[in-house]
Amino acid sequence: MKFLSVDYDKALELLLCIEQAYVQFDNDGKFMIPASYSLVDTIKACAISQLEWFGYIIENDESVIIVFRGTKSDLDWLADLKIDQDLFPYVMNGGSVHSGFLSIYQSCREMLLAIVKEKALSKKIFITGHSLGGSLATLLGYEIAMKGICNPNVYSFGSPKVGNIKFKENYDENVRHSLRFVNLYDMVPLSPPFKVEVKPLNIYLEYVQVKHPITFSLNKGSIKNSHHLSTYIEGVKKMQLDYDYTPTFTYKLREAEPAEEEVI
Repeated sequence: MKFLSVDYDKALELLLCIEQAYVQFDNDGKFMIPASYSLVDTIKACAISQLEWFGYIIENDESVIIVFRGTKSDLDWLADLKIDQDLFPYVMNGGSVHSGFLSIYQSCREMLLAIVKEKALSKKIFITGHSLGGSLATLLGYEIAMKGICNPNVYSFGSPKVGNIKFKENYDENVRHSLRFVNLYDMVPLSPPFKVEVKPLNIYLEYVQVKHPITFSLNKGSIKNSHHLSTYIEGVKKMQLDYDYTPTFTYKLREAEPAEEEVI
């Protein structure tokens, strides 16, 4: 069995970047970035009818990080609730995805793709987001991988389901480096439910999660608190400590035992 390698240090770094995307929204565009990075651009996207701060892009000599925040405004909530599906229009046979998430993604994708196409020639691309931001990270990573632009590294935290079985199959096959962190007490990664009935058309939509779930368990006493970004920071820190194991002994090659003398 092949075990999945998880870089918890990178996951924590990305979570702290996401934290600043929430600060960006709360402070009307003002936020901080890690000292070792420079700002490439900020992300504004349209939720239903209004442009909002949704994140930013930073880079250093080795990598680019694209960061998305989760649900904050009333319009974000309305987009979350648009659980009908649209065909993903940017790749052939791309499957169907959540129409609310897709509409936000479409409003900022051209700028994001232009930056990725330029930067991916020399740097690793990391895409990350929490909650609604995790779904946007998933959509961007999907399009980049399906079009062969690069092999992005997608880290999502508490992300809801994004699309149907076809979307999942394509994503799992083409997005090679994808980690989806999940608090087992968080209800958001379980939504939308597997089958959604669309009335009055009497049809059912299917929603399934993409790979690879990295799970932890932190019960914060409510759905909201168990989903909060701070809970994911705490959970990843705990996993970081649990798995950062240094052996207290070493191995050496066992010397061959001397052959017994033959008695004549």
